[in-house]
Amino acid sequence: MMAGSGIPYWYPYINYMFLGPYLRKNPIRCYTEGTLINRRYCVESRLGYGSYATVFKVRDSFDNNAIYAAKVARKIDDNNGYFGKEVGALEKCVGLVHWPQMKTHFETPSYRVIILSLEGESMSAVLGRKPNKFFTNQNCLRISYALTTALRSLHGIGYIHRDLHHDNVMLKKVGEELVVRVIDLGQSTPSQPRQKCDFKATSTSYHVLIGKKYCERDDLVSSIYLIADVAGTQIFDTDKYSLIDAKKRFHESPSSFFSGEEKWMGHLIETFDKVDWDQKNPDMAPIWTIYKNAIPEVSPTSPIEFKEVCCGVIMVD
Repeated sequence: MMAGSGIPYWYPYINYMFLGPYLRKNPIRCYTEGTLINRRYCVESRLGYGSYATVFKVRDSFDNNAIYAAKVARKIDDNNGYFGKEVGALEKCVGLVHWPQMKTHFETPSYRVIILSLEGESMSAVLGRKPNKFFTNQNCLRISYALTTALRSLHGIGYIHRDLHHDNVMLKKVGEELVVRVIDLGQSTPSQPRQKCDFKATSTSYHVLIGKKYCERDDLVSSIYLIADVAGTQIFDTDKYSLIDAKKRFHESPSSFFSGEEKWMGHLIETFDKVDWDQKNPDMAPIWTIYKNAIPEVSPTSPIEFKEVCCGVIMVD
């Protein structure tokens, strides 16, 4: 649990960057096990709650009890239009394999509701089962490649995510393989026109921290911050430096923060920083080449290595 909040660490929809002002808000309690949302979606459990919404696991009583997530926001809590932003982005994501698929959305007198696909467990939850809290370099490569592919598919429809962190990146067992999904589009926005953002989280890219307008690069940079962390590499020395100065040091020489076969992460940051993201079709070829050559005899598209320990619970190497 987050100290004093009643919010579990693993909860995938928490938006940590903006959570502070909302910790005093209570989750929605009127929907308990067995109750119906909109006379159709039967609540099985409350998964958790975040900055503006509570998420429930539900079964669709009109569709053979198919399982979904119901993201429910009080109208009085949605002061920043997160619900509308998320619906707009989800409508654009239809058919994109790395992103939640929205079944429907609607309003009741007091609430706004999105019904969407469940997308596995957050990276935080999966890491929490590992004694060392790290993934292997090989799995980091595979997850990073899938994450970059996911983000580029979102960018391809003209959107940027703007809120990438451990709890918005999911791992989902599909058949015999583990796949990467990205959730929580409440902070997403069309990539044009460019906007400045007052984001100051650890996951926020250095470029945004120093006042540059948010662009596709910043999603990708945040993804490598995340992957470096789950690889066990400390890239920001915030004991000695402020966060912005620590990030400045890192971006001045990214590869020097990694050793041996982990240097591909630094090479990616260097390349992200050089690409002209204002071009209509930025040149991604150098980026895919880095992934291809990152680790000898390891393909970035090879399956993520994991084992199922019990009742659907997975352990990732």
